[in-house]
Amino acid sequence: MPDSQGVCEVCSKAAKQFCSSCRHMVATRDIRPGEVILKEAPVVIGPKQRSPPVCLGCHKGIRGTYTCPKCHFPVCAPSCEISKYHKHECPILTGATAKIKIDNVESPHPAYECITPLRCLLTKETDPKKWEAITHLQDHVNNIKNGEMDGIIQRNSVDFLKNYIKYEGADSAEIYRMCGILLTNSFELKHNGQRVRGLYPQAAMMAHDCIPNTKHAFDEDLMLVLRATVVIRKGTPITSTYTNILWNTLQRRKQLKVAKHFLCSCRRCSDPTELGTHLSTLLCSECGGHVQSTAPLDMDANWACQKCSNTVLGKTVFWGDQILYKELRGLDQVSVQPLEKFLETYKKALHPKHRFFVEAKYALIKFYGNHPEYRYRDITRQKLEKKVEYCRELLELAGTIDPGLSLFRGTLLFELQAALVALARMLLSNDVITKEGTQDYMTEAVKHLQEASEILKHEPEMEKGGLDAKLKTLSEELDI
Repeated sequence: MPDSQGVCEVCSKAAKQFCSSCRHMVATRDIRPGEVILKEAPVVIGPKQRSPPVCLGCHKGIRGTYTCPKCHFPVCAPSCEISKYHKHECPILTGATAKIKIDNVESPHPAYECITPLRCLLTKETDPKKWEAITHLQDHVNNIKNGEMDGIIQRNSVDFLKNYIKYEGADSAEIYRMCGILLTNSFELKHNGQRVRGLYPQAAMMAHDCIPNTKHAFDEDLMLVLRATVVIRKGTPITSTYTNILWNTLQRRKQLKVAKHFLCSCRRCSDPTELGTHLSTLLCSECGGHVQSTAPLDMDANWACQKCSNTVLGKTVFWGDQILYKELRGLDQVSVQPLEKFLETYKKALHPKHRFFVEAKYALIKFYGNHPEYRYRDITRQKLEKKVEYCRELLELAGTIDPGLSLFRGTLLFELQAALVALARMLLSNDVITKEGTQDYMTEAVKHLQEASEILKHEPEMEKGGLDAKLKTLSEELDI
């Protein structure tokens, strides 16, 4: 949904209000940072649109060859044959015209694309309240039918259920609508180590903003827990981001158009500098100046250097963005060298704060000090200083696009405090500074650790001793 200070979806004029017919969450009172806004159980959980084979009883990855003796889909063990996730769909899947054959357990398999839509449809009989909640969600069917997902849904979900499984519990239009509801509203989460998707109807009512005021996490029971990251004043929309917070405007708007069927026009998207973060800014090949879009809300608009007259076609920028995205994703993830080389290779083409540099630096922050081959006790002073530099730089970014008690800020603060302690110890052991000289490092580190702990204590992996265990491991590594 567009930002409340964005552009009207009907006439394109400046807008300060939401349409009264578009459902969204609004704060009925002032909400404090860290306050729980909502806890919600899923109405449906199941495999993603493109899912590798998973157990239909517990969603663990498939490792063995055991299959359900009735429907022949892979499951972990006999107990999973009758699990709450699989027991209602099994009789339906048993109607298949032939046994399901899974040859590759690592790659996405089309047979899993119908499972979650089927689970939605089955609530009509098994849980009418859940079915009612599902049917009230937006489906965007007309938009999907005009897009790239139409053929995939028709072939792998609708035709598969109707022609291969011989499912008679819904007509083709209703199956298609369930697929649309899932594409539009589902949340991605981890269950037993695998990425799955779930429907949380209340949480799905949140409006989108490229600078959200909430964060959400999932507990061990798959409950969605929504918390405020900043102060949310009474009457203010409660927002989430439907895309990746670190992506630049080109990629965010493309993803939102494809997956959610609207083009965001929030203040971040509307600003060629992305509120001074320069996540989209390129460097001019002629003079080294900043190259930015002349009209950020028009994906085809030319880009122009702010110092000279050099211009670049919008389509050329988009093409280059896609190429670099694939290159960065394809880098070897077991060593820091490819990431360091990426930063060096493109330093004359991309702004130092460009989205791809941010992603590379964030990856290096997690590498330095944490990877077995780059422990704090082993890495060089140069790498430690780089980690501190990158943490400070990205914390400044987080303050603009993901402020308050966000997971991004919490992670950066935790990594920064560890790097400061390690750097102080290294400088002390090499007689670069005195013991008294380490005080400034330690004072700053303690401050960051306190704030990081306040943010991270609510994260599922940090609860129930997880944060204490991480701190213990870190203390042993730093010998403190």
